[in-house]
Amino acid sequence: MSIPLYYFVGLGLLWILQFILFRPKQKSTPVKKAPNAYWGLVLQMSGYWFVLLPARTHWSEPVALWKICAGTACGLVGIWLASAGIRHLGKQWRVLAALNQDHELVTSGPYQIIRHPIYASMLGMFLMSTLLLGRLPWWPMGLALFLTGIEIRVRAEDGLLRERFGSRFEEWTREVPAYLPLLR
Repeated sequence: MSIPLYYFVGLGLLWILQFILFRPKQKSTPVKKAPNAYWGLVLQMSGYWFVLLPARTHWSEPVALWKICAGTACGLVGIWLASAGIRHLGKQWRVLAALNQDHELVTSGPYQIIRHPIYASMLGMFLMSTLLLGRLPWWPMGLALFLTGIEIRVRAEDGLLRERFGSRFEEWTREVPAYLPLLR
């Protein structure tokens, strides 16, 4: 089967729409930031480009039905995780890791299953992109960059939360994995 460009773009736009629809109405000024999280974001975006750029001339090539189904499932899970994660964080959500004056440790909703559902959503979208568009040898290199970026961001955010919430955060990390359910 061939994947039309609008199918891939449509799922991507639905994911991005979650960040627009559910962004905080009122923003608070961060009192502490983790500037190294920026480099994680750069690596994540670079990872995406390792999938998207080589695919740009292959949009009309056939894709196996199982890849379409698995890619769609990853995309839909990613969309749900982004939506639920942003809504549960509320005014605490921001692109780069930071703490607000009145920051709370959110452990409800998707945060009961994974500590970083928005990063898990990004991974879901990366996997969708790889299944629908991935070309060897590019997508494995993109995955390595992408996961390195996620790890940098997870460690930056966890460091801020550990410093702020101490033993409460440590207990949560023992019970809830970072961004892949069932993996600690």
